[in-house]
Amino acid sequence: MYSVFAQFSNLVSNSVGIATKIELQYYQYFSLNIFNFLFMKKKIILSLVLLVSFNFYPQNPKYTNSNKENKYSVSIHYTGNLRNNNFVSNNYNGIAGIDAKYNLYGNPNYSIEAGLGIDYFKAREIGYQLDLKNSLMVNPNIGIVLEVNKVFKPFFNLGYSFLTAKYTIQQLYINPSDPAFGNFPSEVKYNFDSFSINPGFRLFMDKNVYFQTDYKYLPIKSNINAHLISFGFGYKF
Repeated sequence: MYSVFAQFSNLVSNSVGIATKIELQYYQYFSLNIFNFLFMKKKIILSLVLLVSFNFYPQNPKYTNSNKENKYSVSIHYTGNLRNNNFVSNNYNGIAGIDAKYNLYGNPNYSIEAGLGIDYFKAREIGYQLDLKNSLMVNPNIGIVLEVNKVFKPFFNLGYSFLTAKYTIQQLYINPSDPAFGNFPSEVKYNFDSFSINPGFRLFMDKNVYFQTDYKYLPIKSNINAHLISFGFGYKF
């Protein structure tokens, strides 16, 4: 009788322990999601504030291009992510991106532009139990364009890039063959935000259409550096 009671007590204790562990896992999961949601809102608000600030930048009509058709430019490009033995460079394939620019100031020698770049990255398969999601990089920036001649226009941009890596881990509990338990997905996010250094040049084929290529360097952490190469076509209007 004592043996049966002891077995029953152990069974109850194990069940309570399992329930507590599952509750703790889900509490951590929802807490992490709430934190990441609030952090993402802060990044979006920061990008909008930067763009609005650029739009109200004071301009001297003596030098600023008064022709409104030449204040904006949009380009579409291929994004190459060079391998560099770190998480960002080894686990994402660059696919494509879009850049939008606004001319803040201009004179015959140079012009200043503010813009927003968005690049799409496709996740590589990194393990049987890890499901890495595709990601977007958002990059508000400001830079200078040298008016060398009507065809060749080199530029140099400084900005800040926001990149979030999100993946799902499959965690095993007690007995995976027991239908009461099994695999519980846990979503994890890491932010790889960084300043960006972005030199490049444009080759104008006519007054509005141009070819653009550039290099973007992201010193994310002391041991994580991303190197992106882009080339594509744009239109100025």
